Amino acid sequence: MHSHRPTAAAIYSALALVVLIAGPPVVLLGFLDPPHIPTRAELATPGDPAFLVNALLATAWLCWLMFTWSVLAELVRRLRNVHERAVLRTPFQRLAAHLITTIAISAVAPAPQAVAATVTVTATPVDAPTAAQEGVASEAVQHTTYRVKPHDTLWEIAKTHLGDPMRYQEIVKLNEGRQMTDGATFTSDGWIRPGWVIRMPSDVKEPEPRHARVHVVREGESLWDIAERHLGDGKRYKEIFKLNKGRPQHDGGQLTHPGEIETGWRLRLPEQAPADRAAERTIVREPAPAPQETVTPHAVETPAALPAHAAPRVSIALPEGGMVGLSFAAGIAVALAAVRVRQRVRRPIPGASEAVQVVALPKPEPAVQAVDEEFRQATDPVPDDYDLVRDSFTTKPPAMLDVGIRDDQVVAVNLPGLNLCLSGDGAGDVVRALFTALIAQAEAHRVELVMPSDDAAELFGDDWDALAMHLPGLTLTPTFDDAVTHVASEHIHRTELLQDAEVSDLAMLRASRPDELVPELVLVGRLAGRDSSYLESFMEYAPRLGIGAILLEARLGEDGCEVGTDFRAVSGDLDGADLFHLSQQEAIVFLRRIAMQHGYEEPAEDEPAAEIPVVENAPATTRVRLLVLGEVRVEIDGEPVDIPTAKGMEMLVPLAVHPNGRTREEICAELWPDVGEPQAGYRFHAALSDLRKRLWAATGTTRKEMNFIEAESGTYRIDREHVWIDLWELHRALAEARKATDSEGKAAALDRAAEVCRGHLANGAPYLWIDLDHRDPLTLASVRALLQLGGIHEKAGRPKRALEVMEQALTLDPINEAAAATVIRLLIGLGRRDEARLRAQHLNAHLASLDLEPTPETQAVVRQLHTRRRS
Repeated sequence: MHSHRPTAAAIYSALALVVLIAGPPVVLLGFLDPPHIPTRAELATPGDPAFLVNALLATAWLCWLMFTWSVLAELVRRLRNVHERAVLRTPFQRLAAHLITTIAISAVAPAPQAVAATVTVTATPVDAPTAAQEGVASEAVQHTTYRVKPHDTLWEIAKTHLGDPMRYQEIVKLNEGRQMTDGATFTSDGWIRPGWVIRMPSDVKEPEPRHARVHVVREGESLWDIAERHLGDGKRYKEIFKLNKGRPQHDGGQLTHPGEIETGWRLRLPEQAPADRAAERTIVREPAPAPQETVTPHAVETPAALPAHAAPRVSIALPEGGMVGLSFAAGIAVALAAVRVRQRVRRPIPGASEAVQVVALPKPEPAVQAVDEEFRQATDPVPDDYDLVRDSFTTKPPAMLDVGIRDDQVVAVNLPGLNLCLSGDGAGDVVRALFTALIAQAEAHRVELVMPSDDAAELFGDDWDALAMHLPGLTLTPTFDDAVTHVASEHIHRTELLQDAEVSDLAMLRASRPDELVPELVLVGRLAGRDSSYLESFMEYAPRLGIGAILLEARLGEDGCEVGTDFRAVSGDLDGADLFHLSQQEAIVFLRRIAMQHGYEEPAEDEPAAEIPVVENAPATTRVRLLVLGEVRVEIDGEPVDIPTAKGMEMLVPLAVHPNGRTREEICAELWPDVGEPQAGYRFHAALSDLRKRLWAATGTTRKEMNFIEAESGTYRIDREHVWIDLWELHRALAEARKATDSEGKAAALDRAAEVCRGHLANGAPYLWIDLDHRDPLTLASVRALLQLGGIHEKAGRPKRALEVMEQALTLDPINEAAAATVIRLLIGLGRRDEARLRAQHLNAHLASLDLEPTPETQAVVRQLHTRRRS
């Protein structure tokens, strides 16, 4: 049974209506005389008690009449199922709307309507048969027509078909005062009903077909590249050009010449290969869906966290059998980056006695690592963690939810009004994946998920309780009935917000009131064995209120989808789609990473020191120097040498990171991970040969004099006698600092380390093995060494040298709070107050962008700055 509280609310509202409508006449007529028009004598004595009583009675009757009128107007609006407000509005309109809405949503209503599918605009002249049937006279100005679908708003129609939601005003001007097919009149309020045929401006554009294949242009691509990749033949670029010529793009440009395309443009691709290639490449397309399809398949959209030139895959297969989309990967990547950023911000200055060494970072779980690697491979260049977290922040709620793939395209559903009822053996895994994907987007009041506690425990297991309190946007309720009650309360609240703002849906509310943060609301739970009538009663209006539901083992009305053990939908609107899915363990792994972004802490483990062999470096006066800290370059006699092949230069990086050498197979796996033998071996030997030839020519030497890269028993290593490497010098300096017995000896060793810390390891080299295994641990150790060195110099009374070192640390890690606070303090001590003030502003901006408050120590430094200024 559903909860009694909604029924009680309806009863209380009905009683309030009865009391407010019937009560005043009974009291006023039963105990008091009716009001009368005051005489001239009474007007001459306004202070007379009789005159005041008569005025109060007239006011009471007037209020009763206005309230009764408001109730009747709201009743008529509900019974007719229209959105238009009464022309005559009273101060009691909102109270009447609240009472009527509370009663209405507690009554059993028809099954919810499906979310509107992507619609097609038909360009029809005024004198066409459609217009003639409407009985509208022909006008000189040409326009097109559009048939309104369920849950359409003028805002969304203008945004989809005119490219600018603010152009809804043009639609209003074209249709104001026109009589629609159901006899209603289009008013300036802009309320519209399904089935209306409205006029549209003549420059309306047709949206992309639902099953159209679309390619997002990446940086450096040409139409030939796109045709070769998607159509198998670069010569077919003409087909893509013909299909997209003159189509407006998001940046206002359009394709006019085959050789001129811009990054981020969305280009349609031909539906299928020509006949002579049909046997080679067959694209199976489904017939056009019914007009009220709830699912909108679309070409892969670039997620908010990805740059426009990313080349995403449509799905990611996880090591343990799960499958997710790239939009899911973007959310997890942001969560991982946010945790690392907070650790960087709060990293303290090591004490003078602490040993600074390169520490291997904990390996993430295989599923997390797979998702993170796919995100990095799809993103070029890979943004810094801080930039990723900052740029991904938004308060705009997601409009779509990716649920699976079909015909090599991502299948997505509209999130507002989502009515997804899943059953079958694979339904639970699908719900876990969708729930986790929404939680990953719930930051900053973008999404609220409402879920009964018992259903959550059943879906996610014993580890759920420790994580739940740290998951953003999650509302847990004791029972399913309480969850429905919560959604019903939100239904009433949001209806009142729309009425108060005089708009028709949440999209218009958010546009008119950007400070009103109203998240998308999704109910998740198991409906089997529970009464759904109350939930069905208010889901009809859910789309315009931003309310949806993902339900297990039941269906609302006619909507439902069967999910087999292979996670393929075999019925319903998603028929034939391979749905994203996560096992219980996989879901918990991802939820744990999201919870860590919001304060969840795992039990601390000892971090093992990485095995970094300290090798004898060539003398610093050696002619050939390899610099891998910062941008990779080779210097001969102090001058940089141009290496003709990028791979030849990059080959030096794994050899510098591994002083004891790497095999050809290991180097090929790192530099050419997607190329198999024998091509990879050929590329290796070609790059190595070009590199050696260039170095021999630059040094004026021969193979007999020096080889630069030695080969022994299948292992390749850098010639330690003739090549000096900055990375090896850094490791030697850190090792000597750890052995130092006093602070001055440690400072001398760390000063040598600071001399070679020009930047991040192989800065700009796009290889995952560098990021995860070497670059991040080395940057962490370098920053800690610089912080320690700055602290030693400050305590020794060398503030200028301490400032230089701290500035260098901030170059490697600009968001480290301890280093920034130390720089501010040192600048104050050196009398450079203006610089200190700018540094403080810069630090506050960094912290604010991460929603962090300064530590008490930092606040004390800033207060010191302000206190001295006032004095």
